[in-house]
Amino acid sequence: MNIQENEPIARHTTFRIGGPARYFCGVSNEAELKEALLFAEKQAVPFFVLGGGSNILVSDNGFQGLVIKMCLRGKEYSDDGSFVRAIAQAGESWDSFVEDTVLRGLYGIENLSAIPGTVGASPIQNIGAYGQEVKDTIEWVDVFDSKTHEVRRLSNTECAFAYRQSIFKKEENKHLIVLRVAFHLSANARPNTHYHGVSEYLLEKGIIDPNIARMREAIIDIRKKKLPDIREIGTAGSFFKNPLLPRAHGHIFKNLFPEAQMYPHTDTHDKISAAWLIKYVGGEKRFRRGDAAIYVRQPLVLVNHHRATAKDVFDLAYDIQSHIKKEIGVTLEFEVETIGEFL
Repeated sequence: MNIQENEPIARHTTFRIGGPARYFCGVSNEAELKEALLFAEKQAVPFFVLGGGSNILVSDNGFQGLVIKMCLRGKEYSDDGSFVRAIAQAGESWDSFVEDTVLRGLYGIENLSAIPGTVGASPIQNIGAYGQEVKDTIEWVDVFDSKTHEVRRLSNTECAFAYRQSIFKKEENKHLIVLRVAFHLSANARPNTHYHGVSEYLLEKGIIDPNIARMREAIIDIRKKKLPDIREIGTAGSFFKNPLLPRAHGHIFKNLFPEAQMYPHTDTHDKISAAWLIKYVGGEKRFRRGDAAIYVRQPLVLVNHHRATAKDVFDLAYDIQSHIKKEIGVTLEFEVETIGEFL
C-alpha cells in the first residue's frame, strides 16, 4: 500500500473539482484497508472512503485527512434455483457489473444501467432510476467496522433503506465501510417498463416486449439524451433529491400548481419533480456561478464548464435551494455529498 501526500482529489471525481488530500491511498483487499485505517489512527487524522467519485463535491481546500480509494475487485454468482445470488466487491464498476448481469440474462438492476460509480456506493445512496431502486435487489452488505476492525454482514432490513437513503449515510455510522454487496436477481422475470419516460421511449421506438438486453440499450439511450457525458463534462449527476410531500400537502400543492410533475411515492407521500421546480419555479436560466451552471438538457444536473471551483458549484446549488424555498416553501435537499469546508 502506497500512501501519497497532497494528492489532488479533482483527479478522482467526476466533477473534476477538489483540493488536495493530505494523504491518499488505494486499497485492494481487507488487509490493506486495515493498514490504511491504522495509518489514519497513528496520524490522528480523519478518513474518507472514495469509490468512483461520482456523487461528491470536494472543497477547494481538499480533505485534511486520509482518502482511501476502494479498489477491491471481483464478482461471483450462485444459482439457488428460484433466484441467482450475485456478489460484487465494492471497487467494481457499477455499470460493468450491471452489464455482466444483463449478459447472463439476470433481471433486477437493468434499469440502473449507465449510472457512474462503484458497487460499494450503490447501497449507501440506494441508487435508483426509471422505476428501480437498488434496495429492491440487495440481499445483504458486508461492511468493515473501522472501530472494531471486524467484518459484519448487514441484512437488507438492517441497512434501513429509504429514498436515496440508508444507514450508511448517517453520521453515526460513518465507521461502516462497504466491502461487498449481494444481489438477489432472477432469470425468469420481465423488464420493468412502467416508468413514464421508459414507456414513452419504447412506444416511440415501436418496442412492445423488450428483452433484458434491449431494455439496457433503451435505458442507456434515454440517459445519453438527457444527461452529460462525464468523459467530456464535469458533473456529479443529479444534484438534488426530488422532494417528498405528505399526500394531503401534495393535493394542496397540485391545486396551486396544476402543471407540476408529481408522482405517487408511497401510500402516504407524493414525489415532486425537482427538475420541474428548478425549471418552472426557479427559472433555470437565471442561475450560474462562474463556470458552474445548470445543464442545458436537465435542470437537476449541475455541471463544471472546465474551470468551476467547488465554491462556484456549492454557491450555485445554494442559490437554487434558497430561491425555491423562498418562492414556494419547498426545500430541495442535496443528493450530492459535500466533503470538506464550504462555509
